[in-house]
Order: sequence, then structure tokens, then C-alpha cells
Amino acid sequence: MQKKVRKGVDMLKRFSWKKNDIHSIQLKEDLYIIAQLLENPYVAFFNITSESNNFNEKPFDLNNLKPFGVCMVLKGFFKTSSMGKVAKNISPNLKVPIPELFISSDRAQWGNRSDYSDNQLIYNLVKIDPKIGDQGIMGNEIIHYNIDRNDSNILNDYEFVGFNTGYQLLRRLIISIDNNKWIDPLKEQQLIGEDKYPLKTVEEMWQAGVPKFGVEAKNENQQREQGTKINYLINMYNDPFYPEFLVDKVKECVLQVVRFIEKGEHEVDKIQSKLDEMTMAINGLVGEFEQNNSEIETVARDSIANTVESILQYFKIGIDVEDALRERDW
Repeated sequence: MQKKVRKGVDMLKRFSWKKNDIHSIQLKEDLYIIAQLLENPYVAFFNITSESNNFNEKPFDLNNLKPFGVCMVLKGFFKTSSMGKVAKNISPNLKVPIPELFISSDRAQWGNRSDYSDNQLIYNLVKIDPKIGDQGIMGNEIIHYNIDRNDSNILNDYEFVGFNTGYQLLRRLIISIDNNKWIDPLKEQQLIGEDKYPLKTVEEMWQAGVPKFGVEAKNENQQREQGTKINYLINMYNDPFYPEFLVDKVKECVLQVVRFIEKGEHEVDKIQSKLDEMTMAINGLVGEFEQNNSEIETVARDSIANTVESILQYFKIGIDVEDALRERDW
């Protein structure tokens, strides 16, 4: 029996990483893709899609197909986006090579990247032995120092160090399928300063049919029941790409503004000054996110902006959200 499409994603009750298991990943209400687990944390995605969670109509031998792309993926992604293992009629590709070369930020700029402009940032090509795993920015061997960011071969052939997960990975997979090419919008944004692809916000993704993770679907119901309220960084808390203890730090920065307003301060200039302090404090957390294989990127930016916007609306403060975050480095 075909499984029902999930509009709000229910997490798998159990997930264990078993090499060569094949999963059906739901990208949209009517779009599913095949993912093959390799050595943890590597996953091969194949450009085999279905409008329903049913890949059992005919047998596939993935040995006859080249993976669409291979990247590191967090286990949590499968708990939210996998519809479960595909039946045994699909044979895994037993010859998928594990990538060993990755693009990495420069260790000398580590922790103070916000001090540099985008064109001053250095990226290196580093080696990661699949048998040993990622040794971190200070431990991975540098193979090529200061890569040419405009080199299309580098842009197309190598992944960024770190895990893919959550909405960031769902967006990447959807865009790759639509363009029939393995694409990483975040990599292009960092290396060449351009993200030319759609679905930049989670709201756009939801409108396109991307399922909402369980907490978000639950939160929608709570909002209907409880009326308007401030929801802090829901998308970041609900996405395993962002370590919870770091999201807590971002929330504390935001809460300082709320406490300031709650004391009775409603002068726009003073609130803007407090928002500037908040934004610069979040700028200071960029290095900690990177140290934990995370980043304040598209989903995080939107989550912070949405939270700030809801605060301004809640307290009826006449500041545009772009002005409120004018000091941001992310």
C-alpha cells in the first residue's frame, strides 16, 4: 500500500546508519528521490525521482548509474525527510567512490572571518581520509592553498567541508533536479558571491510543496489556537544543521532587545541602537557556528529576520527589518 504524503513531516521512530541501505527522500508533496547510505556520514543521491513514495514498480540496479552527487549528511536529516527504506528491488551501487578532497575556510582566518571582506576570505582544498574522518579546520591537510574561486572545475568538482541537512539540503536537491546538475547554492554564494536560484526562504519552499518539519506544523496549530505571539528562531531550532546551544546564544541576543522594549522604551533611535548591538553580538557567533560544522546562512538569516520582524510588529515599532539588521555580517 502506498504511504500517504506527509504535509507536516513525522520523524522516523528509528534510524540506524547501515551502509548501502537505500531511502526514499521526500522533497515536495509530489517529489521523491533515491538516497544511498555510504560510509557514515556520506550519502549518494541519484537522479531517480517519483511523484509518489513508490519506487517498487520496477527493479533498479544503481550499479548502472552514476550518482547525482555525494556529500556528508547528518543523521537527523533522515529522521525528518526519509519515508523509510526502499524495498529490495533496488540494488545499491557498490562502487561509489568516497570523496577525499574538500573546500575549506582558511585556518589563519578562523574565528575572525567577520574582520575580512568577502573578497579577502581565503579558501583551501583539503584532504579528508574517509577512514579517519574530518579532523576539523586545524587538522585537515591542506592540498592547495588559496584556491581560485572563479575556477569552474573547483566549483563543480569539490564539496565544502561539513554536513548537509535540513531545508538547506532539501533546497539543494530540488534545485539540482530542476537543473539536471549537482548544485550547491551555498557554495556558490560563498565562493562567487551569487545565489541565483529560487526557494531562498522557507516560506517559498513551503509554498512550493516542501513539507514542514513536525515542530513547525505543530507550531502553526498552536498559533491558530493561541493567537499572535513571538516565536523565537523556530526554523533554526527545528533544523539539526544548527546546534541548539548556539541557537540559544542567538536567542539570548534577541531577548536582550525584547527586555529593553518591555521596560517601556519605544524611541525608535534607542531601539535601533539596541538592535545594532544585538546584530553585532550575533556577528560574533559566526566563528562558533563554523567550528561546529554549521553556518549562519539562508535559513538562519531568514529565521533571525522573521523573529526580529515579529518582535517589531508585536510591539508596533516602526523600524523596517532590513534597517533593524543593518549591521549584519551574515
